[in-house]
Amino acid sequence: MAEPFDVSHTESDLYKLVQLIKSLSGETKVVMEYTGAYYEPIANALHNQGIFVSVVNPLLIDDYGTKRVRKVKTDKQDSLKIASFAIDKWLDLREYIPANDIRKTLKILNRQYVQYNKILVMQKNNLISLLDSCFPNANTLFTSPR
Repeated sequence: MAEPFDVSHTESDLYKLVQLIKSLSGETKVVMEYTGAYYEPIANALHNQGIFVSVVNPLLIDDYGTKRVRKVKTDKQDSLKIASFAIDKWLDLREYIPANDIRKTLKILNRQYVQYNKILVMQKNNLISLLDSCFPNANTLFTSPR
């Protein structure tokens, strides 16, 4: 058992984490929340060293065991909730497999495409608003009388 500690995404810190996990007795599984791309360096380093890693959607963990009226949000409470989730789902945890380069590239391109479309819609709306303010009666000029 170890006290909580920070792990930088450096080779030396990841190596120390791997060594600590490998020194534990018994079956060891690492469970972490999917947090954008932030989790990937740690998950990849552990996976590449033969450590079982499971990356879980934060919504599944957030919904797990919520019996409180008031939400408690601290790192300690979060880690206890993740640990409880991991123990309860121990046999059903899916092993993390790193995404290949093509998949990563496609995900990045998709995010860029979605962002581009948001900007395009925003600019069109700005143009419509600008035209409406400069030419307030323009929409009646181009409509045919009934």
